[in-house]
Amino acid sequence: MDLQGRKGNYFCYDGRMSSTNFIEVSPGVFETSQDPVVVSSEDVETLIRAAKLTPRGRARLLLHGDRADNLHEMVIALPSNSCDHPHINFKSGKSFLALSGRFAVLCFSDDGTEITAHVLAGDERWTGARMLRLRKPVWHTIIPLDGDTVFLETIIGPFEGNRFASWFPNEEDAAKSGWTERLRQSAHAAKLSCSPRA
Repeated sequence: MDLQGRKGNYFCYDGRMSSTNFIEVSPGVFETSQDPVVVSSEDVETLIRAAKLTPRGRARLLLHGDRADNLHEMVIALPSNSCDHPHINFKSGKSFLALSGRFAVLCFSDDGTEITAHVLAGDERWTGARMLRLRKPVWHTIIPLDGDTVFLETIIGPFEGNRFASWFPNEEDAAKSGWTERLRQSAHAAKLSCSPRA
């Protein structure tokens, strides 16, 4: 095996090919033509390792067969310092199912002045919900908190692109670091407010 878990262009584990062959179609993006699609715990661990080898520290498994499909599902691994530009897909709500780590899904009012944080956790080590369903389109981003952040994202297709919040600074804007820190503080405050497990 090379690339710490990928053999050639295929996911593998325990020295064998995974029951579902995920092929890397671009850096950190994997897809499969198999049906049914099976994602094992080992595949999630391999995705985490693959993400750490990409320039942006992230990777995804595309579970839908085609960009034109009516339902899009992806297993996504994010780096610990992730803070994507808040965005919205006006076509659909969205679901997040935590598979690994603990993270906050931050939801925003249309002008960005109100922030609501929802903490999700992938296992019993941490407090937090397991799943979040946003029934309506809403501005949002994800802030990793603990462990390796991996989640299943489900959204209505076909994907026609996201709209990015005009009130959030672009990469080159000096104000971005202040905004990013504010979002991290909101995520950590939500984490601290979670009740400890009995």
